[in-house]
Amino acid sequence: MKKIVRSSSLEVTVPSSQSSLIGRDVLLPCTFRVDNPPVKPKLLALLWHFGDKEILRYDNKGKVSSPRLSIDEILILEGNASLSLSNVTISDRGTYRCSVIYSPNTQHKEIRLHIHAVPEVVVAKRTLLKNQGTSLQCSVTDFYPQSITVTWLRNGKLLANSALGPLQRNADGTFRQNSTLTLTPSDTLNNPEIVCQVQHESLLTPRQDGYKVKYGVPPSVQVYSAKINGRPENVLVCEASQFQPEPVQIKWILNGKIAEDPKKSKDGGFKKGSYYLMNPMSGSQEGNISCEVEHETLLHPITETLQLRQEDKAKYSAGNIAAAIFLTILLTVAGITAGLWFLIYKRKYFQRFQVSHIHRSQMLDGEKVTLYCVASDCPKDPQVIWTVEENDGKKMEITEDEPQAEGEGNMLLDQEFSVRTDRTETDGRHNVTSSLSFTPDLLKHKKSVFCKFVCDGRAKEERLLCSFLLLKPKDSMKFSLSESGEVLSCLTLREFYPRDIQIRWSCGVGHYQQLESNETFTLNPNSTFNIESECKLPGHLFKDAGFKVRVTWNQSSDGEESREFSAAVPEFPWRPQMGEIINPDTLIHSKEGKFQCKIWGYFPDALEVKWLRREAGGQELVSVCPSEKYKIPEMEQKREADGTFSCTVSLIVSVSAITDQGAEFICRVRHPSLGEPLETSTGTLSVRGVPVVTNIIQKDRHIIMDIDQFYPQNIEITWYKAKGKQKDYKKISDVQNKLFPNSDGSYRLTSVCEGMDLGDHLNPFDLYFTAQVQHETLNPPIQRDFLREKGVYYLLSEGQKLYPLPKC
Repeated sequence: MKKIVRSSSLEVTVPSSQSSLIGRDVLLPCTFRVDNPPVKPKLLALLWHFGDKEILRYDNKGKVSSPRLSIDEILILEGNASLSLSNVTISDRGTYRCSVIYSPNTQHKEIRLHIHAVPEVVVAKRTLLKNQGTSLQCSVTDFYPQSITVTWLRNGKLLANSALGPLQRNADGTFRQNSTLTLTPSDTLNNPEIVCQVQHESLLTPRQDGYKVKYGVPPSVQVYSAKINGRPENVLVCEASQFQPEPVQIKWILNGKIAEDPKKSKDGGFKKGSYYLMNPMSGSQEGNISCEVEHETLLHPITETLQLRQEDKAKYSAGNIAAAIFLTILLTVAGITAGLWFLIYKRKYFQRFQVSHIHRSQMLDGEKVTLYCVASDCPKDPQVIWTVEENDGKKMEITEDEPQAEGEGNMLLDQEFSVRTDRTETDGRHNVTSSLSFTPDLLKHKKSVFCKFVCDGRAKEERLLCSFLLLKPKDSMKFSLSESGEVLSCLTLREFYPRDIQIRWSCGVGHYQQLESNETFTLNPNSTFNIESECKLPGHLFKDAGFKVRVTWNQSSDGEESREFSAAVPEFPWRPQMGEIINPDTLIHSKEGKFQCKIWGYFPDALEVKWLRREAGGQELVSVCPSEKYKIPEMEQKREADGTFSCTVSLIVSVSAITDQGAEFICRVRHPSLGEPLETSTGTLSVRGVPVVTNIIQKDRHIIMDIDQFYPQNIEITWYKAKGKQKDYKKISDVQNKLFPNSDGSYRLTSVCEGMDLGDHLNPFDLYFTAQVQHETLNPPIQRDFLREKGVYYLLSEGQKLYPLPKC
């Protein structure tokens, strides 16, 4: 509903309210009319207030405002005093007052600005455990005003068991609130889709985020350690196994703080491990160290802790020695009973003998790698045998060299391999950490590596498949468009090894949802692999500048890598291109001039075009809005054969010499693919006014001719006379021309020709006259022909018809 205020000579019109989203530009309309247009600038003043504070003033002394506020000074003289407010914030909401002073009258009216912020809705995605109750959380953020309604749906049907958390305010004045849904085991049967739906006054339709239930298995966690003889480090091993799905995160926490060590490693697949080398020389070894495992099935991480302490030295007393002698005598006397007991004891004794999995640091083709294996609680000092199985089936055994001095370790240097073994003994139990170092070759080492510990005739062996050999892929992206308007995104990974690689696509605004994709593998001659992964996305999603697509790949034991793209990344191929603005050949005063600009090659069809104006000699740019002076035809976008869009945008201007001479129009284009807008300019405008003969009269023996609406003022009027016949014209010198400026910036001229001299009065023949008007806008010049016959002036038409001139 609009409010109108009337007085005897001033009428002000404003709407009662206006709404805007936070961060947008908003126009607060205010128009006025006066009884006797056009508006006289000397009588006009305009004021805008926000509350009690004056924020903008315009009068015959100029304009006073702040950077975020603007008015169109051209449109003010046409009765448009609307206020433009850029990048609105919540603090801008409130009452604004438009006051128009047209001396001696004053009128003002208020308009209420409402601000909205659209909520973001994100459901925290979790993998659930079968036959167990759980909860899901929906985060609703960045909304204003504060009132929202949150509902949960299971396969489209309402779920009741939810609760809203406390309402919290953000720094920018917007709000956030969480809703928690409690699910029973029956609620999650058959993998239903759970949807969080939010209603808010800023939304025409509810906004929602969904989650399709999936099940998993939590990890089983084991932590153990081994001390290395002669070296300060401890090898701590943490294994998580039997979990689904991937990934799992493992981190070490030393005395309550996350322990960062560059020598961590991980094994891929459904069993993951991490080892940590701890050097007590860098700090106290007292305290504890924990392995913390996070997985999407867990509400809270699993933590396993080892107590750290300085090892006590073995102390032997006389009582210990006597007990040993007594035990020996007892065993000798016992005989067969002691032997049987010994066999049973030995079996149990060996049950404590354990061998860890083979652990490794990151392994790349052509770079040296070290494998670790730990044996603990062996009754006797074990022998270590490493075996490398090559691609041709050949097996190479690498054993220890002869023992060296204690603390120096044992080394074997073969042309390709080196072994180091470190030993320690505690209470008669032997612990061994052995490492094998070599440089893997993709063409030779694609089979297995074995680590065998032989302890008192018994052997335990671990095997590591050479899928650990890693050749990182070279990645590239390409994009194409389908006929139906989908974006086809293709990730190519080249020359990687092994073949086992996982690729995941996801997309969203602020939060990501999983996407389906198709993969194609190819084998290269050098035994490496290539893969192409293609994902289809609806093209309209890229209209949102915040929409992003993420593709992630995880190669065996290597860390996760990813690429993220949106319409704004440099690789996005469909950015708009602009041609030059096509200007009219001549801008004619009081006529319409049409400016056109071709834009092409963009996708999606989310183009924003804005026309701006810069005054002659000025710097400030002012938005051009549709009005009596400006027409902006609706933009029509065309789909091209390659799937991109093109359009031609236009601006039609009612040209005025006084306002448009020397001015400039700029076409500004925004698109989700552009970081900065594109702009092109008309250049400085040159306005011309075409002369128009508006009046011709006779006064005594004079012909008076008025020429109007020409610009610039340089014009030439030439009169000619002939006696008796329309030939042998001679130029008349007795001509008076008077030039006058018009209020619209054009000019008018009155030309007075005294066509008769004394000889003409005595001459009985008729007289012929011709007037020619020459101006830079005319080709050919304007020509008017006249006849004086028996004292009367006539205007001659092209058909030689006679029209008597009016007399003054």
